[in-house]
Amino acid sequence: MLAMWVPELPFQLACARDAGLRGRPLAFLNPESPRSPVLWFANRRARAEGLAPGDPLDLALRRLPQLRVLDAQPQTWWEAQAFFGDFLQHWTPQGMLLRMGEALVELSGTSRLFGPPQDAAMRLQRSLDERMGWQSHGGLSLSATAAQMAARLERPERAGCRIQQVGEGFEASFLAPQPLARLPDLAPRIRSRFHRLGLRTFHDLQPMPLPMLCELMPERLAPKLLAQVRGEDRPRLPLLTEPPGSTRTPWRLDPPRLPEEVALASWSLHRLWSDARSPRKLALRWWDVDGEPHHWKAEPEHLLQPPLELARTVELAFRQGATRRLLIRQVELRIHWGLGRARALFQDPRSQKVENLEPALARLRKRYPQHPVRAGWDLAAENLEHADHIENQEDIYAKSS
Repeated sequence: MLAMWVPELPFQLACARDAGLRGRPLAFLNPESPRSPVLWFANRRARAEGLAPGDPLDLALRRLPQLRVLDAQPQTWWEAQAFFGDFLQHWTPQGMLLRMGEALVELSGTSRLFGPPQDAAMRLQRSLDERMGWQSHGGLSLSATAAQMAARLERPERAGCRIQQVGEGFEASFLAPQPLARLPDLAPRIRSRFHRLGLRTFHDLQPMPLPMLCELMPERLAPKLLAQVRGEDRPRLPLLTEPPGSTRTPWRLDPPRLPEEVALASWSLHRLWSDARSPRKLALRWWDVDGEPHHWKAEPEHLLQPPLELARTVELAFRQGATRRLLIRQVELRIHWGLGRARALFQDPRSQKVENLEPALARLRKRYPQHPVRAGWDLAAENLEHADHIENQEDIYAKSS
C-alpha cells in the first residue's frame, strides 16, 4: 500500500495564491482567541526560528519581525482535502484519508492499469504536482505503519525521488529505530508509561511477547500495537467514496430471489455484531430485477435497540417496502458509526472522551444482547425532559386551582 503525505497543505495552498509567501516564515492565527491572538499553525521555517503553535502573536512578531501571519481558512482546507480524496479515486478505489494532507491507498490491484506499485506511485505523485502544484512524499510497503513512516522521511538524497519503498521482510528493521511518539493513535498515558519503563523505540517492543505487553496496556489494544511495531499490520482499506466512520455493505443476490426468500435479518445481524461501535445512522437500499431502487432509513429510536432487535426491524421494514412482488437483485446496508457526530477536520478534545466510551459500551452490548445499551447523557436528557414535563404540569395545575 502507498502512504501519501502533502507536507503543510494549508501553507502550500496559501503559497499557491500568493507566490510572495514562498520561502518565508508563515503562521495562521487561531480563530478562537480574538481578544489575545495566538498562533494556530506555524510552518517549518517559522518553527526553525523558535516559534510554536500557541505562542502569543505580539511576542512572535517581536521575536521574528519577518513573520507573515495569515487568517485561517478551514473551508478552503476542507475543499482541498476533499479534492485530494477525489483525485486518489482515479487511481484506486480503496483507501482512506487520514490527517490533513495524508492518505493511505491500496495499489496492489492496479498493476494492469498503471504498472508496478513503484511506477504507479511516481505517476500519481507527478500528476498531483502537475495538476495542483502540491509537493508530496510517499511511502510504499505491505505494512501500513511502515508506509506511513517512510512517507514522513525527508532526506537530501531523496530530492530527485520522493517515494521511499520498504521491501517485504524489511519492515521490522526499518521501523526499529523509530520513536514510539510517532504513533498518532498511541494514548499519551500509555506512551508515558512506556517512557518510564525505558521503552522508547519500536525496537524496544518488537521482541516483547504478547502476554507481557498485555500487562502494560489494555489487553484489547496490545495485538494491534505489536503488529504495528513489527510491521505486520495489513489492514483492509475501505472504499474512498465512504466518509470516515461509515461502512457500505452490498449484497448481490445470485440468482435473484423473492422478498420472503431474502434472509435479511441474519445478514444484517452479522454486520451489526461484527463491529463494536454504535450505529449513529442506518439506511437500507435494495433494487428489483428491473432496476427500480428502494430506500428505507432507520429512525433514532430504532438505533437504540439491541443488534438482535435492530436486525429484525430492518427485515420487517424490508418486507413492508418490497410490495411489488418482483425478484430482488441487490441489497445494500449503509451504516454511520459513532456515538457523537461525524469526525470533524479539527477534533474537539471533548469528542475524544465520548469516543473512549465506545469499547465499554461494546462489551456491554456483547454481554447483554437482549437489552438496549445507552449512553448516560441520553438517559440524563430523557429524565430532564420528564422532570420538566412534570414541573410544567404542576404549574398548570397550581394556576388552575
